Amino acid sequence: MLGLQTLRISPQLLKLACEVDEFKGAWTAMENHTTSLQLLSDVSSFGRNFKDIAKSWQGKPLNEELLCRLHALFTGAKQMSLYREGTTTLSVKSDDGGLIGELEAAGPEEIRALMPRLMQWVEEAFEKKQEHPLIVIGVFTAIFLQLAPFEQSNQKLARLLVILLMFKAGYSYAPYSTLDSILNERGEDYFKVLQHTQDTLAQGQIDWEAWMEFFFSLLVEQKNKLQKRMEKRGGEIVNMPALSTKILKLFEKHDRLSMKEIERLSRGKRSTLKLRLAELVEGGYLIRHGKARATWYSKV
Repeated sequence: MLGLQTLRISPQLLKLACEVDEFKGAWTAMENHTTSLQLLSDVSSFGRNFKDIAKSWQGKPLNEELLCRLHALFTGAKQMSLYREGTTTLSVKSDDGGLIGELEAAGPEEIRALMPRLMQWVEEAFEKKQEHPLIVIGVFTAIFLQLAPFEQSNQKLARLLVILLMFKAGYSYAPYSTLDSILNERGEDYFKVLQHTQDTLAQGQIDWEAWMEFFFSLLVEQKNKLQKRMEKRGGEIVNMPALSTKILKLFEKHDRLSMKEIERLSRGKRSTLKLRLAELVEGGYLIRHGKARATWYSKV
């Protein structure tokens, strides 16, 4: 089903993987030694919430029950999702909503036969670490899209699973930058490489190279977008007073805090706290609500 023995690790593929892994290391160091993530107000709100979901899922094995629960959670269904019973196609659309093309998805019998095997392979591959985790995630994504196991939202769920699997594999920055906008911008390329991969998969002689280079290039674009946002605020992060970063750290666990609560939790002097809070409000990191004793603060 996988045909990984035919995958050629080209110099370009290796270069892309190294770029992603280099950023992974830099991000992990930043998480461990600074509070910089709290300063990325344009990404931290989404990333923090997504990361909370990912953490609860990280230690669980990828199986059919978890997959169906994730789909239900993602689509807002009240009950656990079920695999589809009928046939369907995978529609790839452009950034403006126009149809680029449609790919025939697997039948219900194939879904029930192959999905358990695919998820078991992912778990074993992560555990044995014989293949690079990004290759494992790329293979899973391509086959998942070929199977398209649910009636709707298969592509959206696939993008969510990429982020979750990356987080599971130690790419902790993944929740802070989604793939949606990147895929929308590259819809034509996405359709062509997916069509090629699925055609060769159906023929029993799968060619992974085009899909892998495309998939890895998406991951490089993902980290590049996040890196630019980090660099944009780099000077602010370096020069911000220690008390300011300490205040922002409090909002990682609290949605709203009063002046009295900030004073108690930070143990800072009230006069200095007022100055630092005013700077954070003016800089767009915090929002001030209410007046006088009823004043409270929240994250942007």
